Amino acid sequence: MKFNTFFVTVAAAAFFLLDSSSATPTGLTTRATNNKVIVGYFPNWLYGRYTPANIDFSKYTHIVSINFATSSPSIKPLTRRDNCAQYYAFAIQNTDTTPIWADSGLFDEYVQYGFPKLVSLAHAAGTKVMVSVGGWSGSTHFSPMAASASNRAAWIQWNVDFISKYGTDGVDIGELNFICNHIPMTLIIKLDWEYPTAKGPGCNAVDDNDVENLNTLVKELRTALNSKFSSNYKEITMAVHISPFGGSTDVTDVSGFVPYVDRFHVMTFDVNGAWNSTSGPNAPFHSQPGYGYPYGFAEGIELWHAAGVPYNKLAGGIPFYGRAQTLNVSNDPNTQYNPAVSPTPPKGDSFDGSWTNQYCSKDTSDASGIWRWTNMRSQGLLSSPTTAASPWIRHFDNITQTPWLYNPKDKTFISYDDPTSLGVKTNFALSKDIAGLFCWSVEQDNGELLDAIAPMIAGNSKPTPINSGTASSAGVLTPTASASYGTASPVPTSGAGCGSASPWDVSTVYNSGNSVSYKGSLYKAQWWTQGEIPGSSTWGSWKLVKAC
Repeated sequence: MKFNTFFVTVAAAAFFLLDSSSATPTGLTTRATNNKVIVGYFPNWLYGRYTPANIDFSKYTHIVSINFATSSPSIKPLTRRDNCAQYYAFAIQNTDTTPIWADSGLFDEYVQYGFPKLVSLAHAAGTKVMVSVGGWSGSTHFSPMAASASNRAAWIQWNVDFISKYGTDGVDIGELNFICNHIPMTLIIKLDWEYPTAKGPGCNAVDDNDVENLNTLVKELRTALNSKFSSNYKEITMAVHISPFGGSTDVTDVSGFVPYVDRFHVMTFDVNGAWNSTSGPNAPFHSQPGYGYPYGFAEGIELWHAAGVPYNKLAGGIPFYGRAQTLNVSNDPNTQYNPAVSPTPPKGDSFDGSWTNQYCSKDTSDASGIWRWTNMRSQGLLSSPTTAASPWIRHFDNITQTPWLYNPKDKTFISYDDPTSLGVKTNFALSKDIAGLFCWSVEQDNGELLDAIAPMIAGNSKPTPINSGTASSAGVLTPTASASYGTASPVPTSGAGCGSASPWDVSTVYNSGNSVSYKGSLYKAQWWTQGEIPGSSTWGSWKLVKAC
């Protein structure tokens, strides 16, 4: 979700040209309800530390789940640096066609922290569930996927198959890394592209036409979903940069996306951080002219609205975490803007640690500086939601409407949100009648922050359980072509000649017991897997049976 210029190398100015002759047929997307949303991101790397059973589904309308892989088994996924969206995240977009799952074991039905359990509990509570694809660390191949008709067709088919298999309710396409509540909750796939026309962590493929290609992808996806699920409407949402679309030049007209998209989730956090040489607010309500990044929560909503998005299709981002920086000089108690050590943040809470991006060697750090709200409350920083514990000193800025903490002993500055600042953002969201709020991430709160934004959905109708439909966890998903949204080119396979075993295919989903041939050997899947090369890992999904 990071969008700061220090981390984002812009390959070209984002541009968007919409031919008026390609206007969308009226009514492709309509709001089925006036209910507001609170969307929560749920990272899959939490495992047993925080299972779906810990989520208070009554306070979320949507849950977005994230699947993520580390570069080494010794680096725990929970120490990752960035904060990603709360869809089930992430499936990794590191091929030109279909995503892969870094940890396919999360789809085992008996796993208490797994995806089937999340779907079951959420749908029973009337909560929608989404899956996030991409993220800061998994968006390396979004650009070539979106640029090719056959690649888009394969990607769309993957999403259609996933929705059919797990009974989910839509697709979330965005430009962010990681990031929410809507009654009733639905299971949705989220495309988390960070970012069109920019290299993200430094290794993403880019193209001058990324924004235009993303618009084409959204149009084709909407056509496919409406065709396949004509009696059970599926949502499309997009997680987006605080300004459209985050390139070196803002896009001033995004109206071509609006007919196809149900909500735009505006990432109004990670605005300032240790990548800057001056300290500043992580998620300001308003920016302070001349200080830090020029946009905050209110400015982000207004920028997207001015670019053509109705208020009722906009949702604002809420962080359940703070960011730490080390100041170079003693803190001025009258300002949150001071010279700071850059770009290395201090260690954050007890869950913080080193980070290495498996898909981009340029993206690595020893610490994130992240302080989760629940740990700020339990690890000696705050004795109450608005009272600092010694030696910490709490301040509140009346322009950005955010608190910050300062420790004079080690010169640590932490910018975060608390119930007071979130109340300001919630009141603004209600006054503008926007669609709602989304948060990163559900496990980072102890309930106090969620209670502060609860008025957003206080007027919603009572949720009812969601019928997941005829989806089954049994069987294998094999992408097929569809005339309604193009023809997918076959994905190359490797290795044949092991009797009746089919050659391994990078885009095929395999379940426990499935056999494949690869480079002259026979392998058997030990659990659900997709995209994992047989024999590539001694602890992986594939078991070597014999040489053929």
